[in-house]
Amino acid sequence: MRAISAFVLTAAAVLATALPASAAQVDAAMALQSQARLEARGVAVVVPTRVMCQNGATGSLWVQVTQNVRGDLAIGDKYTSSVPCTGAYHKVDVTVVSRTKAFRQGIAFTSASLNVYLPPDSSSIVESDREMMLVR
Repeated sequence: MRAISAFVLTAAAVLATALPASAAQVDAAMALQSQARLEARGVAVVVPTRVMCQNGATGSLWVQVTQNVRGDLAIGDKYTSSVPCTGAYHKVDVTVVSRTKAFRQGIAFTSASLNVYLPPDSSSIVESDREMMLVR
């Protein structure tokens, strides 16, 4: 029994040293604002966000807006492939176009994900969800 335990411990130690260290986290933060602006009679909504990512990193942002419009869902999303990464906060307006019905004034649910990568192997994902007021 001791031989098996020693073998298991030795194998675990060898495996642990063979695996790469986990990627380090990159400084990143994001905030969705409380109001978004309707555009083109509700076909689109401009979602204001504030993003921060570590200087030298690259960042991308995905935003989705969902709203109940008289029993049907208005849904749209937008991927922004590049956001400023300077270590300071930046305002980024994301224009989300509905794929179904037009958005209208009122409450909508908004989700966002900020993905940040710092070479050679550091990354972070920051997510945010909130109710947002859509206004003209």
